[in-house]
Amino acid sequence: MKHFYALLILLIVNLGFSQSLPINFEGDVTTADFVDFDGGTATVTSNPNPSGINTSSSVAQIVRDGGAVFAGSKILLTNNLDFSVLTKLSMKVYTTAPVGTTVKFKLEGSGPAVDVNATTTVSGAWETLEWIFVGTANNLNELVFMFDFGNLGDGSATSTFYFDDVEQIVGPTPPVPMSLPIDFEAGQVDTDFLNYNGAIASIIPNPQMDSNNMSNTVAQVVRSGGEYFAGSKVFLDNTIDLSTLWQISMKVYTTAPVGTRIKLELENASGTTNLDYLTTVSGAWETATWNFDGKANDYDRIQFLFDFGNVGDGTTTSTFLFDDIKQETGPPIPEPTATTLPIDFENSVVTTDFTDFFGAIASVIPNPQIDVNNPSATVGQFVRSGGAGFMRSKLALTSFIANMSAFGSISMKVYTDAPVGTLLKFKLESNVEAFGKEQDVLTTVSGEWATYTWDLSNGDNPIYNVLTLMLGYNGPNDASANATFLFDDIAQVATTLSNGHTQAFNIDYINIYPNPANDYVTISSKTEIIKSITLFDMLGNQVKMLHTNALEVTMDVTDLSNGIYIAKVSTALGLGSLKLVIE
Repeated sequence: MKHFYALLILLIVNLGFSQSLPINFEGDVTTADFVDFDGGTATVTSNPNPSGINTSSSVAQIVRDGGAVFAGSKILLTNNLDFSVLTKLSMKVYTTAPVGTTVKFKLEGSGPAVDVNATTTVSGAWETLEWIFVGTANNLNELVFMFDFGNLGDGSATSTFYFDDVEQIVGPTPPVPMSLPIDFEAGQVDTDFLNYNGAIASIIPNPQMDSNNMSNTVAQVVRSGGEYFAGSKVFLDNTIDLSTLWQISMKVYTTAPVGTRIKLELENASGTTNLDYLTTVSGAWETATWNFDGKANDYDRIQFLFDFGNVGDGTTTSTFLFDDIKQETGPPIPEPTATTLPIDFENSVVTTDFTDFFGAIASVIPNPQIDVNNPSATVGQFVRSGGAGFMRSKLALTSFIANMSAFGSISMKVYTDAPVGTLLKFKLESNVEAFGKEQDVLTTVSGEWATYTWDLSNGDNPIYNVLTLMLGYNGPNDASANATFLFDDIAQVATTLSNGHTQAFNIDYINIYPNPANDYVTISSKTEIIKSITLFDMLGNQVKMLHTNALEVTMDVTDLSNGIYIAKVSTALGLGSLKLVIE
């Protein structure tokens, strides 16, 4: 935020510092025109290697030394960039950093920021790097340079970068906006799609014409390499009005397995909303639907993310046909109904009672993992599908939770295939006042049900009436098995150290130090004799076990690899878990 205010002051004091493209650093830009941030220092200096493609006398230099992994510097332009014709930015770069170093070019301004990465292909020589910004709105006028993005600079030669000749050049043809409904029979062409991260869209003759789709022409997306979120986007010439026709339908054909995830994302200049559809057939056309009831009416782009969560391989199962995209009347989504504790999902809660945020998808489903630890027929499911690391889902309660001094903990059964040590965040909130309290636990098993307990006691004030689940917090959001969590039997329980598989991570009478450790670690108890300590790695493997009978135990960890471990501590009150980092 402080960098924003610094830039604002710069604008107010002297608008003459703003620049225009192209920039060659031969007098058009000086050191004073740069705004540095988070460990990046930019200057205009002499060309350290006037040879090859760049014999200029003056260039810009950025040295990254400490700060943050996104350290860099920025330049303000006089006017907003217009990518309607020239859709690419290019820049000459020189560094002795290793080949493959990431150079992020970010554009900021009055609209949402946009960034694109390029990677170096040489070391110790000048090269020209390019960044494609096709489809970017024309409300951005700040160039942000972030070299070696993702790593912390150390001020050395490999954290020093020179750049020159920043200019806007011809790139891919800008997409022509479309209008709903879209049937691909009205002259749309391949370049009307904007492709991302391994997805390639095109318009082709219908190769699978049948009674479900007699169209002559359809769109095709082939996913090959890239990222699990590879997709293709179309622009609309008007915003989508979802006030009466809030459902979007589309015909889809693929030979990918039944249950393949298709994410449809609506975008505008300020944000996105998305929903998932799971295919129900393979090798036949079907009509997929996405119900956007209650969403905004200002979206003007549609992005198609087929087989979201997996990296495509270019085969037939990574190939998708689609057609006839249109708005239609859909069923209204019921308002969430408040419920009461305990919650077992056998009759009192349905999928629409959840309110999802930032990419979480919560639902009530038949229990796919019935075992002795949870024989329930029905459970909740939390899928992290796109969105933010802090995605969440909420359940409202009919009344405020009482007796939080004696029964101030919440217990819940959880099943996930995510690695041991995955973060489960549970929060109590109020929908009346701005009250909230959250606690974390780490999973201690993978591939089986376990009961975890969060100590959320706050005295007897009845101020909480919303349950907020943030499972797998800051973990994968690719809708994979590692990003999927089953949960059941949410209950208010006594505030004590839990037993069995029950895990109370915040054990206030047990300490572990030093943490991080590198040779020895001590676990001490203020009041209860420690009976045993069992150490597990992140895969759930037992790596150490000590049988003890003392208030304080010292453990040798010199033979263990660096990483995160879970120490399960047994006392007369039960079994608790502590996180240990070994460096």
